[in-house]
Amino acid sequence: MGEDDTIGFESLKQTLVYWNMDDYPIPVDTTDELDPVFGDILKALDVMGFRNGHIDVYLYSEQINREEAVVDWTLPESKSYGACVYKVPDITLYMIRDSSFYRAGPLHRVLHCLQSRRHNVLLVKPPPPDEEFLFSVASLLENARFLGGGKPRFKELYASYALEYDMCFEEYVDIPEDLSKTVDFSERIPTVRGPRTAVFWDAVDCPFPPSSSPDEIYHSISSALVERYFSDNITIWAYLDDDDDDKKGSALLGGDKTWASRIYFLPGGDKASRRIRMLNDMFLWARDSPQCSSYDASLVLFADQFIGAAYYINMLQRLDDIRYHILLVTPTLDINKPETPQWPGLLMDRGAASFALETSKISEAHAAAEEEETPKKLDTHGKLLSETEDMKKPESS
Repeated sequence: MGEDDTIGFESLKQTLVYWNMDDYPIPVDTTDELDPVFGDILKALDVMGFRNGHIDVYLYSEQINREEAVVDWTLPESKSYGACVYKVPDITLYMIRDSSFYRAGPLHRVLHCLQSRRHNVLLVKPPPPDEEFLFSVASLLENARFLGGGKPRFKELYASYALEYDMCFEEYVDIPEDLSKTVDFSERIPTVRGPRTAVFWDAVDCPFPPSSSPDEIYHSISSALVERYFSDNITIWAYLDDDDDDKKGSALLGGDKTWASRIYFLPGGDKASRRIRMLNDMFLWARDSPQCSSYDASLVLFADQFIGAAYYINMLQRLDDIRYHILLVTPTLDINKPETPQWPGLLMDRGAASFALETSKISEAHAAAEEEETPKKLDTHGKLLSETEDMKKPESS
């Protein structure tokens, strides 16, 4: 299909609009005057076949002059739209989170990830550098394209809302596992049901033993987690700096998966990019791994870029709020020693902090854990346990 081909389209699902105000400045002086703009967006979407009749608009800018890390300004609502203004460092997390809620890296990668999960992704092309974008119906119709090409125009495809594909159908469709294939979140990940543990590991900040094979790395990490009462159904994603000259890392990223274990090496880029990519993938994992019961899934994060970063802690808190066990392991110089026999147990025992149910302040939990002289371990409920013989027995439920 050509970029400008017209295609018949209809969707009766919730429509989410994401607006980067830095690239597309609001064409009015105050947000109180956005009614005409939102009205034109609704009219254009209706012509293109988005027939729900209501939109939620999320406006983002890094230029908002506010000190808060996450700003949420709710604008005046109408029957046709709801709108909020955010100041956040990256909008991709909200795209993944909101698309999962409504069941409906770089931005381009995340859009392709959502498209592969059967979300309709519509892009508005930017105007030439010397032109201001006009948020009129005609302008929106002229510049909007589906990701991959095609100009949607309404064509009746469904007799009722119930006939359109719904993401809840995925609950009944299992994706088979192929251990020879790298799971990189570009498409829906293999189905894993029941208790499970997902590990997201920054392999630059927390290096692996240099002489260990992928299978040996997986065995060391999984054994340490099982000893601390995590589920033995473990998958590990390790993020490397793909811009680095490390030959071993390049081979892991570029070659075929020749090892049997569920450990996958993914490109992360520089420090800031890795943090965004890792958190994006955590939300994609949560979207693809819905829980059958509360706290049957644990998420373990090894990185040093989250403690003290309010926005990213807030996003991790959202996963804790929907009943995922979250364990954050932060390396320090005295415990980040992959060449020692105590690795990686020492990292978990002395670098771990968990989101407790009664508090959302992970930094306080981390500080409290560091003040204790006795080494600590964490069970699958994220509770701090003393290093005693009692740890040999799991807690009764």
